[in-house]
Amino acid sequence: MTTSLSALILAAGKGVRMKSDLPKVMHPVLGRPMVQYVVEAVRRVGADPVHAVIGFGREHLVTALTPLGVRFVEQTEQLGTGHAVQCFARACPQPPGRLLIVCGDTPLLSAATLQAMVDLHDREKPALTMMTLHMAEPGSYGRILRDGNGQVIAIREAKDCTDAQRAVKEVNLAVYLFEGKPLYDRLFTLSNQNRQQEYYLTDLVEKLAADGLRVLTVTERDETSTLGINSRADLALVAGLLKDRLLREHMANGVSVLDPAQTWVEPDVVIGPETIVWPGSVLTGRTRIGPRCVIGPHAVLHDARLGTGVTAGCCRLDGVEVADGTAIPSHTTLTGPRP
Repeated sequence: MTTSLSALILAAGKGVRMKSDLPKVMHPVLGRPMVQYVVEAVRRVGADPVHAVIGFGREHLVTALTPLGVRFVEQTEQLGTGHAVQCFARACPQPPGRLLIVCGDTPLLSAATLQAMVDLHDREKPALTMMTLHMAEPGSYGRILRDGNGQVIAIREAKDCTDAQRAVKEVNLAVYLFEGKPLYDRLFTLSNQNRQQEYYLTDLVEKLAADGLRVLTVTERDETSTLGINSRADLALVAGLLKDRLLREHMANGVSVLDPAQTWVEPDVVIGPETIVWPGSVLTGRTRIGPRCVIGPHAVLHDARLGTGVTAGCCRLDGVEVADGTAIPSHTTLTGPRP
């Protein structure tokens, strides 16, 4: 019998390099807060309930994530990932069956790799399954340390590595699936005796291994899937990667996107087959475009609903419905009623 799966999203940080009054995980990626993508990813593998650890700007997260059914745990001081999970354990003292822990600033997180983790964990029943990646240049990532039999024995943060450990190419991606009881049994034994004086969740790996409990790994093949966002430049990079992924999906479904580099489309946009999207077009919100339309160049559509065979050149449509076969003159602006 499979035990329950809960999820915990770490989302309490300010994100100093963003230079913003908005919490880092609330910055939008293609019109959605980046943390919303993470919520959707963990939901796709069956996580319920989903909790978020919040701190700086908590009111923004509560407003945005309450409608998604997310529950909240407050971390008033940011003392590390281990401390964040301790806050969760204090708020939820009954250990969950399984707890999936992820970061809120990774909107490209792969639900497919998460599912592979869940499947392996359910089959092998270790104390912990985690996601790793082999990198040619590991940089600041924590290194995965294994014994002579290939078993994981520790994660060492880059700042705390010896030269030999720093040469390891397998890195930690900060995606963990814990059995609840082994996690809770050791969570409050964490120490902050390290260079950052923080409580590292990664130290639990060494504790589990030392107690003879198994730690398994699933390898992520796509380096972009767990890209964290720490700056405005990172935000633009990840938005571009996600936009390109969405445009490829539209093209695979029969949409002609003539210049993907100059086309912006958000995740909730629907485009019918045989539609042509010219460069400079910006499609946002819940825009619905029927089949055999011609959009652009330089069309801006937000929450618009277009029927079959509509031509919308250089125009701006906001919240309007356009009938089949309509040709909208260039330089037209139409605005519909707002809720």
